[in-house]
Amino acid sequence: DSPADFRTVQGALNHAMSRFGKAAPVTINVRNGSYEELLFILAKDNLTIRGESRDGVVIHATNSDGVNPGSGVSQPAGSPSFSGGRSLLMIEDADMVTLDTLTLRNTTLRSQTRSAQAETVFFNSDSGRLVARNASFFSEQDTIQVKGYAWFYRTLIEGNVDFIWGANRAALFEDSELRSVGDSANPGSGGYVVQARTVDAGDVGFVFLNSALTHGPGPGPNANDVPAGATYLARSPGTASTWDNVSFINCRMGNHIAAIGWAGSGVNLEPAPNPALADARRGWREYGSTDLAGKPVDLARRIGGYVLSAAEAKEQFGTRAATFAGYGNGRGWSPD
Repeated sequence: DSPADFRTVQGALNHAMSRFGKAAPVTINVRNGSYEELLFILAKDNLTIRGESRDGVVIHATNSDGVNPGSGVSQPAGSPSFSGGRSLLMIEDADMVTLDTLTLRNTTLRSQTRSAQAETVFFNSDSGRLVARNASFFSEQDTIQVKGYAWFYRTLIEGNVDFIWGANRAALFEDSELRSVGDSANPGSGGYVVQARTVDAGDVGFVFLNSALTHGPGPGPNANDVPAGATYLARSPGTASTWDNVSFINCRMGNHIAAIGWAGSGVNLEPAPNPALADARRGWREYGSTDLAGKPVDLARRIGGYVLSAAEAKEQFGTRAATFAGYGNGRGWSPD
């Protein structure tokens, strides 16, 4: 509604991808407003999408596996078929993409679609880096799917079923809120926060640091909330070729989190995780968990996870650089 270089975010992305070299830094500044569109980034590094304000810039659309089946990959020009793309924003073959001060919302309801998987962001770059700062991401299922390396800082991520997942290397969610919301299709379900498919046993996987696990009413006409004790920290994908490397470090957790924590080895009919027996370096790990008021959680009631010592937690997760030490075949990365 005022002078601008582009009328859509995708229009600006298309310009950046076609008119600038892959490595050339580009920043797209998005003014406050409601933008109904799907977004796609291919082979563009050092790209930043920065909103005027976190709640004022809302990019939204309805997309799901029932509409565009599969996580999605790009197709050659003129291809007679598509291969999916159920996310709001899909990023391929890119490094150092930054999402800053904005909101992305996939408006799909699980209760109104025959296939409810509906990512908000799919970062499809095994060796690339994604940064999200001061941003909010909403969906009911599969909100965030990441490969490669990702740093989420002071973000809000909302969902219900496996709403953070992916075949990643290392993903750090720091000072963030992970909000489990009521399932519009199943009011009694609390869902799962994470489903890791980490590529190698030695990869860090998913790390949640100094963050809060909360709950609230979900989308849809009934605005279902999450029952107490109905949400699990993670569940296994049941594959022998990927690893369930997930760590919660100094996180605050609401009463919706099940006392046993992890859903594996028969819990909710879930298969055993890989590795079946976690240790200080692999599998489901936890340290310093409290309730939302700061009272320590009784981790002796957990089933299937490993409780880290203070020294083990500090060594592996004491700095961002430690979490991302494996980036670039050991060159490392310390985001700021």
